[in-house]
Amino acid sequence: MSIELRRIGHDNFYEICQLQVAKNQLNHVDSNAISLAEANFMDFPWFRGIYVEDKPVGFILVNADISADKFFLWRFMLGERLQSKGYGRKAIELLSSELIEEFGASTLYTSVVDSNKGPKGFYLSCGFMPTGNLVAGREVELSKTLGPQT
Repeated sequence: MSIELRRIGHDNFYEICQLQVAKNQLNHVDSNAISLAEANFMDFPWFRGIYVEDKPVGFILVNADISADKFFLWRFMLGERLQSKGYGRKAIELLSSELIEEFGASTLYTSVVDSNKGPKGFYLSCGFMPTGNLVAGREVELSKTLGPQT
């Protein structure tokens, strides 16, 4: 399985925007088009398309605030028919490696609505742990230590 994170530009913007999550996940993640539009208003956007065998399968958006050494996974999505194939975990591993290599990041944060049908279980299985903080008063903050564990 050849999986990679690719920069998004004029040539692949549309195919990334066409990816959709399952209908029951629509309230858990905004569309990639909205996420890419939001990136224009972020101070430190870092985003990539997730590709498997040269085909787009997902999207990642991180707020990479290097001045505060805070890296927050803002959006993560895999297309509806591409879930439960191991692509998500591999993409999180690649993301971790790229953040370490490019920025020297040591921790990655994200947040989720704490519900039975939400993505919290996925993130926990990828090594994220609850921090005990709430984001926007309603989302549970999770963090993952990047790099070698001691």
